[in-house]
Amino acid sequence: MTDRELNRAVEAWGQAHRDELARDIILLVNQKSVSQPGQGGYAFGEGCKACADKMASLAEAYGFPVDNDDYYTLSILRKGSESKELGILGHLDVVPEGQGWTYEPYGAVEKDGFIIGRGSSDNKGAVTMALYVLRALDTLGIVMKHTVRLICGFNEESGMQDVEHYLKTHRPPEYTLVCDGGWAMCIGEKGIVNAELSQTASDGNLRDIRSGTATNAVPGTALAVLEHADADKIAELAAPNGRIRVSSENGLISVMALGKAGHAAFPQSSDNALLKLVRFLAENQLVTGECAGALRNISDLFVDDYATGLGAAYEDQLSGKTTCVASVLALEEGILTLKMDMRFAITQNTEELIDRLRKTCRSKSVSIRSLTCSPPRYTDPDSPIAKMLLKTVHEFLGEEYKAYTMGGGTHARRFPSALPFGPGGLRIENPFGSAHGPDEAVSLDAMIRAMGVYAVALKRLDEMTE
Repeated sequence: MTDRELNRAVEAWGQAHRDELARDIILLVNQKSVSQPGQGGYAFGEGCKACADKMASLAEAYGFPVDNDDYYTLSILRKGSESKELGILGHLDVVPEGQGWTYEPYGAVEKDGFIIGRGSSDNKGAVTMALYVLRALDTLGIVMKHTVRLICGFNEESGMQDVEHYLKTHRPPEYTLVCDGGWAMCIGEKGIVNAELSQTASDGNLRDIRSGTATNAVPGTALAVLEHADADKIAELAAPNGRIRVSSENGLISVMALGKAGHAAFPQSSDNALLKLVRFLAENQLVTGECAGALRNISDLFVDDYATGLGAAYEDQLSGKTTCVASVLALEEGILTLKMDMRFAITQNTEELIDRLRKTCRSKSVSIRSLTCSPPRYTDPDSPIAKMLLKTVHEFLGEEYKAYTMGGGTHARRFPSALPFGPGGLRIENPFGSAHGPDEAVSLDAMIRAMGVYAVALKRLDEMTE
């Protein structure tokens, strides 16, 4: 069978099993698999355990052996003639659902060729697609020398301890396709800094303020509760904005900001409700005492999406501008805490960046409670495997799909000999939502087309990898 015949045969098989594919994606999406390390005695909590069990049941029903790595990861194996392996790596954990949904986040539905639900595009649809590639290869009788190992992680969204554990207990595949990007392939990922900033805010008229559910998501709503404030005046100030809602009850004034949620790696396509609320309160001097100064500090430090206020603005030709998102805000026991997510350019000096961040925060009397840094990743696009994968995409999807760099962080930054290879970003209009936002959706047609590309890529990897 030629590669073109294989591509067509796998796509045709996918179309013939479209209803099953939709059913299985929905089954997994309906598992609320937000990673909660240790919860219930399982590696990443009961929700991730339940999702792993569902995936294992599917794989076993389709005739594949399963390797459960103590619920850190789950591997599905298609045996080859030799012991060496090729990998496909994705994740089944999701970010919290957040607000603003039209559809049920864990009651997935199929509509207009899309599956809508939390995790459908990031990354449950793609992982299910990969399982169906293994099914199609089996059905078509494609013999490979390498075993293909589909690795499902459960902590990609909040630390990647899943693959760290995997690499302690398993030898990595000879090469791994990460099914958690867009076409054609992601050759570079920005570095990621996550930090928790805190300030004293023990007096003033701010009774409560909160926004955000996950560090790596732009919040779509934010709420503050004030006392000793003029509700009519605040409502008058909010009127021109159109995205600030004001209400009062029992002498307390609630001020809610509405934005647009999204992935922290791509803040330009979102509208940060947290910063919208903070700026409204600070600029109109609606908050008193220490709280007022704390909000002004946040407004100053996050003056734009590009870390300018933090003293860390940077841009390179390889990956573009450094971005930074204020993502989770809470006031508890007189302490105002803000979690931030920074994606820094690939060539930016990491030590200098962190030093500037610390100095800028110190100048504002803002404490950094915790800080983690994941370095950038870069793959030479002229390496033989990268060139082969790009050629494969061009053959079966078209020349418009290029190698790219991005702010998103995938398992590839923690896994040897790995490259994000689709399957997102196909030129299909999505009328619903995107990853990390409300009404997240994945296209069934896109997944079926990806199956044909993945099948050929695996066959070519099998032939060129010793």
